[in-house]
Amino acid sequence: MKILLVDDEFEKAQSIIAALSETGLGEDNLVHRSTSREARLALQDAEFDLVLIDLNLPEMLGAPPKMDGGLAFFDMLMLDQKIKLPKTVLFITAKEELIEKAELESFKRGAQLCLYSPADERWKAILLSKVRYLKAQQERGGETYPKVDIAIITALRSELGAVLNLPYGWKTIRYPNNPVSYNYGSLERPDGVKLSLVAAAAYTKGMPSSAALAAQMCLLFRPKYIVMLGICAGIKKETELGHVIVADPTWDWGSGKIAEGEDGERVFLMSPQQRPLNTQVSQLCVDLSMNPEVLQAIRMGWNSKVPEGQLKVQVGPMASGASVVANDKAVDGITLQNRDIIAVEMEAYAVMAAAEYALKPSPIAVAIKSVCDFADANKAKDWQGYAAYTSSAFFDQLIRSPEFQV
Repeated sequence: MKILLVDDEFEKAQSIIAALSETGLGEDNLVHRSTSREARLALQDAEFDLVLIDLNLPEMLGAPPKMDGGLAFFDMLMLDQKIKLPKTVLFITAKEELIEKAELESFKRGAQLCLYSPADERWKAILLSKVRYLKAQQERGGETYPKVDIAIITALRSELGAVLNLPYGWKTIRYPNNPVSYNYGSLERPDGVKLSLVAAAAYTKGMPSSAALAAQMCLLFRPKYIVMLGICAGIKKETELGHVIVADPTWDWGSGKIAEGEDGERVFLMSPQQRPLNTQVSQLCVDLSMNPEVLQAIRMGWNSKVPEGQLKVQVGPMASGASVVANDKAVDGITLQNRDIIAVEMEAYAVMAAAEYALKPSPIAVAIKSVCDFADANKAKDWQGYAAYTSSAFFDQLIRSPEFQV
């Protein structure tokens, strides 16, 4: 449950917050804003179950409070199509002279008006009963999932392990009617921007599992970004072990038609549909790839052995396919589809497609994977751990950048 308190009177607000904390609500579930403008932005950014609105509310910081400021704020919410309306609204005031007139106006808006007084705790009883009812409603309605800024998918549990090593204070939650274990995390950037994240691993590698999980996460969490992290195979002479690859574009290299040639031989007619990366994200990744401080930070976070050569971040074409590739000739066939291709793997295209079909506003899909082998006869698992680390570490640098928009 998430509650928004809109009140510019500090002592009253602190008293209300203290009362709400008695219900077991944590700091993450309670948001306090002092003006109608700040509250409107909060409602555009998140969904709330209960909104408490002070009647005598200023429009913006530094402006004087208005006797009907809370009512005007409510009317503005009803007109703002960007806002998902809360389940319940409760007006509150400490000014007895406003009660007689404002009570009827509150009823007209389908809301209740409550008189706040430090000497009379009836307001507290009304408030706590609202919270208890909403909690019971949620419990009977089934699982509730929070809206997050970024959803992360990996194809392997070992790749998820690298993600969960990021310092986001992860907490794992299982839901009774959902087979997926979800890991919730958060961070605050130096510029004050707070990010909420959820991460999960697909049941098996490959496009079907990742597409299904990505679709579920888009529906449940309504993220602004859905990101695939993990390992991939590099194209020889184009990249090196451990290099971070940001897919732009990606496609299904197995998309096409198996036909018969004039000589009766089997031929494959390619028909790839490429999905590009969001332009702003792509350019930011390019900029970060040329930042020596970013690369140094990633290198310093790994204390075990590393492949020969220098760490590098590359933004370029990455092909996805249903099969594990461990054959030079197979790779040669894939490279014919895009002469600039630098990596192949099994899931990125599925995540991109799932984001495209998500409910509006659809999330921006990003695939960041690091090279652990070259999809040839020498394919091995020696560098999978390091590749999973560099993929996650670059993602961390990306979202901490002030230019990364949420």
